[in-house]
Amino acid sequence: MIKALEDVHRRCVEEGFLQESEEIGFERAKSLLDIAEQDLDTLNETIPIMERKGNFSLIWKSEYEIIRQLVQGILLLEKIRSENHQCLYAYLCSKHKEWGIEWETIETMRLLRNGVHYEGRAVSADTWKGYKPKFNLYNQIFLRILRQRLKTAGQ
Repeated sequence: MIKALEDVHRRCVEEGFLQESEEIGFERAKSLLDIAEQDLDTLNETIPIMERKGNFSLIWKSEYEIIRQLVQGILLLEKIRSENHQCLYAYLCSKHKEWGIEWETIETMRLLRNGVHYEGRAVSADTWKGYKPKFNLYNQIFLRILRQRLKTAGQ
């Protein structure tokens, strides 16, 4: 069940899951971008194979991890950190509504990834096909933002 964005964000702040850093994490954000770009390049080449073999759970976990890395990189440049993925996304969706990231979508991505990762639940072909365009869109949005912010911060 997906909780309301405002409630999750408030809880994350109140319980200290979102912390402000004293320094911008430029080098770590750059490293996360490099890894995400390499992972995405490899994943794009291997997705057709995994789709043919019906391994939608591996695709889902891989796509999710790329998004998490990119979001973490962006927030490091904003001096925000959290080991809790839900709080990273709640911060992002609360503070950057202009990016058009849908809370329900990204929270569903997280919950399904957790189901695969921690509970052994498989992702169906239909679920993957339904979310594939969103993964692609969110990857492109986060790549563009992180690249631009690193460029600006590096000047």
